[in-house]
Amino acid sequence: MTWNIVIACIDTRNPPETLNALAGLDIAVHHVVGFHDEREASLYHEADAIITEMHPVTDDMMATFNRCRIIACASTGYDYVDHVNAAKRGIWVTNCPGYCTDEVATHTIALLLSQARRLPQVRQLVRAIEWDPRPARPIHHPRTQTLGIIGWGRIGRAVSAKAMALGFNVIANDPYIDPKQMLDAGVTPADQETVMRESDYVSLHTPLTGETRHMIDARLLDLMRPSAYLINTARGLLIDEAVLLEAVQNGKIAGAALDVLSSEPPSPDHPFLHNDRFFITPHSAWCSEESDAAVWEWAAGNIAYALRDEKPPHAVNQI
Repeated sequence: MTWNIVIACIDTRNPPETLNALAGLDIAVHHVVGFHDEREASLYHEADAIITEMHPVTDDMMATFNRCRIIACASTGYDYVDHVNAAKRGIWVTNCPGYCTDEVATHTIALLLSQARRLPQVRQLVRAIEWDPRPARPIHHPRTQTLGIIGWGRIGRAVSAKAMALGFNVIANDPYIDPKQMLDAGVTPADQETVMRESDYVSLHTPLTGETRHMIDARLLDLMRPSAYLINTARGLLIDEAVLLEAVQNGKIAGAALDVLSSEPPSPDHPFLHNDRFFITPHSAWCSEESDAAVWEWAAGNIAYALRDEKPPHAVNQI
């Protein structure tokens, strides 16, 4: 039997070259950009497995699937797939936890240092041939600064270790983690309000759920220091962007360094793109040559289990 594998890439010019985890299986691989036109629809109707790279899969779409056993998310997050209704339809949904932990943690630190060292401001000085960093101040030594982490999972822990190695004091909030684990790692556990109030930088590392959607709202932003920065390499919808824009424009906080937005890519007139107090990167925290190769193999490995009628190792639902 030939298994039909549909891979929905962000860019089909750079699809995975091989899927070693599926070696030995008779597979036909089809690459598409999303699930939009008639050709793409006909492919996923008859797919036995789908790998999706951030392309949403809704329950209405799944209602048209004739053979699908698994939807494998080529990412750590899986909020863009209706995994609850997938389970009701007997379809596994999987993710790839940990494939880019170090990359995201490193990117977070890069965003942190870009603000701590005032790199955007210093760059503007260089462009103006002003060879003096003092107009970009204040710049503080890390040992005088506190990084607050919301969400102390794999990435949050990796960020805290890297930040402490640089000299930052780290406090963190995660209701699902034993505070003793934080203390053992040199991190001070704190409630969410304390993290927002006492941090010079607040970095988000929680999954997007019904509970965390727009968790960064006016109430929490009002607790932050006027000199503090918000950093987000998790999911854009963790933040109420309208409220964040107001907070930055009104000087309630100093700025934000964001790798993710609520809608990606943003429209050209998105206000964050036209305000120097926002530092934006294009959802690139995950990116490295190694992670790009790894994520497809992780996704394919999950598919191999499903095609053998076994539970995939990284299932996020139960059928």
